[in-house]
Amino acid sequence: MARKANIAREEIHQACWELIEKNTFPNIPRLTEHFALKDGRRCSNTTFMNAIAGWEDAYKEHQQHQLQELSDILLPIFKRFSRDVTQNLGQLLDEKSTDLEQHQIRKQEATEGGFLSLSSALIELQETHDALTIEHKKNCSHSEDIQKKLAFSDQRYQDVLSHNHVLNSQLKQEQNSNTELRINLSQKEVDLAKQDNQLTLLKQENTKLVAELKNKQIKHVKGEAERWLEITKKLDTLTSSIETINHKDRGSKK
Repeated sequence: MARKANIAREEIHQACWELIEKNTFPNIPRLTEHFALKDGRRCSNTTFMNAIAGWEDAYKEHQQHQLQELSDILLPIFKRFSRDVTQNLGQLLDEKSTDLEQHQIRKQEATEGGFLSLSSALIELQETHDALTIEHKKNCSHSEDIQKKLAFSDQRYQDVLSHNHVLNSQLKQEQNSNTELRINLSQKEVDLAKQDNQLTLLKQENTKLVAELKNKQIKHVKGEAERWLEITKKLDTLTSSIETINHKDRGSKK
């Protein structure tokens, strides 16, 4: 049977996070190696298996929390970008409309009053056009910055999503591996139980054979003793008979 665990569940969870930080998904062999290198402690595979199952739930919650944080970061950027673009376009349209109205008024005043020359109107229109060009460049630059931030955020989101897919794939593989390990462990336990039963039967049979051997030895000793007594009696009888015969022979000689 497996030895009692001397590694706390919290320590195993901490080890799982340390392995994840090294881009290594935790499993029983890796955790065994981790603690063997760290302080030489060991515990049963069942303890590791149960601790990993508990850690996997916490890891899923952590991944969901990370995705939610990323969504919280991207959503304000998208909204701000949309708001800024809409505001800038509206401002440009308002300015353009105002400039056109003023230009039309100045043109009308120049036509009616004759105090504005065509050259001054052209210069003013050019200045307005230059100002609009500068503002347009600023807005384009701001829009490019927003696009870069958006592209960076989107790339980060895709990286996290890709990494999450890889981790989910690894998690499924580890779950399949853990399932196979559980099945093998169950089979080993069944085999061990069968061997324990066979050992018990062999011990019982051995005890029975020892008892039978002792009984046979006792019977054998008893039989040998009885035979020895019987032979002794026969010898005594024979000796007595010989002595009687000798005694009679002596009497007849006299």
